[in-house]
Amino acid sequence: MKRLLPFVIIVALVGCGKSDDIAPVITMIAPTDNGPVPAGQTFNVRATITDNEGIHMVHMSVTDNSTNGHVVHLEEHLDAKSYDLNQSFLPIAGRSYTIDLDVTDHGDNDTKKEIIVSAN
Repeated sequence: MKRLLPFVIIVALVGCGKSDDIAPVITMIAPTDNGPVPAGQTFNVRATITDNEGIHMVHMSVTDNSTNGHVVHLEEHLDAKSYDLNQSFLPIAGRSYTIDLDVTDHGDNDTKKEIIVSAN
């Protein structure tokens, strides 16, 4: 029995390894990178996010590049294989904005996307 114990421990430790090594996928619907957004009108940031095993967290921020202030800060904790992001903000004419998306799955795989837009 004592001879089997080290073997059992090694098999148990190997079996506890990370099994999900596929990162989430972010498909931007709107806006496009370096694209214009309408000033003075509510604009929706839209994306479809998928993962083969399940999304753990979606973090999105919209930063006004003129002030470095956050216009939107969203953090969603989910347990789903897909998520439709639809978050609005009000762009001000003549300003640019950085939209950051950071998605993590349950296997700690991470995908990031950054989009810069200008309000006209």
